[in-house]
Amino acid sequence: MTEMKQSAAGQADRTGGSVEAVTATLAAFIALAMPFASAAADEDGVQRQFMGSDLAAAGDLVIISEDDLGAVFAAGETVDLRAPTADDALLAGRLVTVRAAVGDDAYLAGQNVDVSAPVAGRVVAAGEFVALHETTATGGGVRLFGRRIEVAGAVGGDSWIAAESVRLSGTFAGDVTVTAETVDIAPDARFDGLLVTRSPEEPAVPDSAAPPERRRYEKWEPEEWDWAPPGPVQALFGLVFGALFLFPLSLLVAGGILLAAAGGLMDRIAAIGRERPGAAIGAGLVTLAVWAVAALLLLMTLIGAPLGILLTLALPLIVMLGYVAGALSLALGAWRSLGKALPGGLGRFGLLALALFVLAIVGLIPVAGFIVAVLVTLAGLGAAALALRGTGRAGAAPS
Repeated sequence: MTEMKQSAAGQADRTGGSVEAVTATLAAFIALAMPFASAAADEDGVQRQFMGSDLAAAGDLVIISEDDLGAVFAAGETVDLRAPTADDALLAGRLVTVRAAVGDDAYLAGQNVDVSAPVAGRVVAAGEFVALHETTATGGGVRLFGRRIEVAGAVGGDSWIAAESVRLSGTFAGDVTVTAETVDIAPDARFDGLLVTRSPEEPAVPDSAAPPERRRYEKWEPEEWDWAPPGPVQALFGLVFGALFLFPLSLLVAGGILLAAAGGLMDRIAAIGRERPGAAIGAGLVTLAVWAVAALLLLMTLIGAPLGILLTLALPLIVMLGYVAGALSLALGAWRSLGKALPGGLGRFGLLALALFVLAIVGLIPVAGFIVAVLVTLAGLGAAALALRGTGRAGAAPS
């Protein structure tokens, strides 16, 4: 018990000591990401901007292979780190791969997160599938969250792992806490500290991996929702009614409030969305990635957790406002394409209402409706970010 208390106290000290590093990383990422959003894209369509030796990059396929890198901040469909960094790596995307050494901490978020290189500090990762391979060695602990997690490398500090299924076959220098529906401990795994497993059934742990005095099992049952799904007719009616009336109505109310309270700003946002749709979508992707990753990382800390909760709760509101701004840009752009002068306040509100209704109809189309909604949201969100920074080339809002 004394050893456990000492271990917990040591962990608290390490967590508190890392808050400053996490906060500094977040500040650097946010400071770099927005200026980079308006940077010119290279021949591969990837936008890059250096700030000293630090690199910010975003695009569809982001391959990082530059020399003498400090910190790296990247977002995209696929993000592939192939060059070593002297400082932190903060990467977000659908597919995130770390093939080169990271000089400090690694903060990773994506559908698939794959780490096969050494990390001098700790690894904080979230994804559907997260893997730390045999060639991975961390100087600090790991915080891993996802549906399926595999750790085969060497972890230098304490580990917190939460997932649906976990397989551990590496070596762990510190205490390990695992919460999962299924936990698989390989015979070649080694635990130098306390191993705590929380799962519905106690996993088989070889004594060679962790002797009985250094392992503890706590029964844990995933929460089950006791509800009956509605019948097919009721479900279809609810879907159509919500898609065609309730959701667009709520967006229309929000749009009316924005037009009344900040009409000039909304006009500038719409103008940027019409004239620079590509830049707006790129800036929207970066803004959304920064917001989501910042919320995730703040939730990992003790001091920043309240702010992380606020950012998480505000994310749906930010997405809704982006969708409204994108719909307004689309409506005014379509109206201008007809060769007509842009209407006044009530006319803009009417065009917004029509655009939201049309988008609600399009949203019922499988796949295509979702893609259109995502593009409209990113365009509106990015146009708002560019307008607030004053980087849009659209100039004054048209009357």
